[in-house]
Amino acid sequence: MTYTIWNRVCQDVNKIKGRHDNVTTDHMGQIFTYCYNDLPCSLQPCFLYFACYPVGSEIPATSLTQIWIAEGFVEEEDKQMPLETTAYKYLDELVQRSLVFVSKRSFVGTIKSCRLPHSIHEFAIQQSYMEGFSVVNPNQKEVESVIRLAVYQDDKKQCTEVKNNHIYSFLAFNFDRNVLGSVMLLRVLALKNSAVPVTTLPNMIYLRYLSLRGSNISKLPENIGNMKNLQTLDVRDTIIDTIPKSLWNIKTLRHVSVKPSPQIKGPPSEAHIDNLYTLKTVAAHESWLKKFPHFLIHLRKLAFSNWDNLDSKYISNLLSHMDKLISLAIMGKIIPSEVPDLRAFPNLQTVMSMRLEGEWTCRKLIIDNVKFSPNLTKLILTKSGLKQDPMPTLERLQMLKFLSLQDEAFIGKKMVCSAKGFPKLQILELKKMKNLENWEVEQGAMEELCKLRVNQCRNHIGNHPNLNHVTDKVID
Repeated sequence: MTYTIWNRVCQDVNKIKGRHDNVTTDHMGQIFTYCYNDLPCSLQPCFLYFACYPVGSEIPATSLTQIWIAEGFVEEEDKQMPLETTAYKYLDELVQRSLVFVSKRSFVGTIKSCRLPHSIHEFAIQQSYMEGFSVVNPNQKEVESVIRLAVYQDDKKQCTEVKNNHIYSFLAFNFDRNVLGSVMLLRVLALKNSAVPVTTLPNMIYLRYLSLRGSNISKLPENIGNMKNLQTLDVRDTIIDTIPKSLWNIKTLRHVSVKPSPQIKGPPSEAHIDNLYTLKTVAAHESWLKKFPHFLIHLRKLAFSNWDNLDSKYISNLLSHMDKLISLAIMGKIIPSEVPDLRAFPNLQTVMSMRLEGEWTCRKLIIDNVKFSPNLTKLILTKSGLKQDPMPTLERLQMLKFLSLQDEAFIGKKMVCSAKGFPKLQILELKKMKNLENWEVEQGAMEELCKLRVNQCRNHIGNHPNLNHVTDKVID
């Protein structure tokens, strides 16, 4: 650790970055090739998969790692460790090797989205094509010889129809033509704002990953249960408001993400889904009241609605059995006021993200009596109807980075944030709290706050002198 050594490193970096005339594109290619060849065998296909995405795009880490699992790239390291954890370790190692850049991180610290620098992305596309791993925007001849295809709106070339039964993956981005024919062996189908091959979906019995986000599909086929190997179903950002019951017969399901709808019920209690990791946002199933569904025990991410206004004591009974949750969201007319209290649910101390939308069963709740999980990093309260100022309690949460109070979450007139309160808070949202007239912020409160959103509150309460350090502020 000396100046001389680090100065030499700096000079070498300058050469690599092409600041000298003798450094060529070939040299850069050699560097990328060396970095790629140095990757463990398990990481090489994971890196090449980035070639399937448009250059410069931000890639959601959740969907990317789920696809890796569906493709079989992720090896089980420990029976007690879910494959999703191992997949994120793979992604993190690619980041540590500077092949992948992090675009966004969640408040928990995990990678939320990532991207490849332009030059590395171009290398990934070339390397992927050379190895026969995947082809981007293929012509008809290329379609017949590869196992992974990706198409973009900006380059439609000569590809008319894909009938290659050897294709494992098909990804489409903003592609308004359906070029997918009979592809029986397809494992991954990811369509972002693209046409959906509705008639051929039921025949894809080997499909493991199905994402139709942003498509105009209105209904899933009734016999979707034929996809006995399906692990991930993502139909958010669609107009789908019902789910065929046969879906819950698929034992391999790991991730189910749908838009909130009273018609989309969660799986019945007797469903044999032993590896369910994500379930959102379904309506609570009536059968959950009679028998606790075993599959809920293993969930990490749960979001459900209580549209039928089921008795809160049953909801509480459900939550008392879960000890692996890291994300919890509940929506309904009534929310059991003891949900965020660790004294009622000590098993929920693992929860880092919580959203509660609905009036708390006790509107006069003295929030000072609530013992929130000290691990909370993100908290959203909507329509809670709290009469007591929640800030003195919430500001003691040492790990809280995101707080949103919306739609009469607090119906009082005055809030106070004391000095040294909210030590880690970065983002604060106050929306539609019409009774709020006075917000006091003491000197030294929320010192790490960088984004403030105040909407539809009285007297422009966000214009506070002790918040001048906030760089991103919107008040209306």
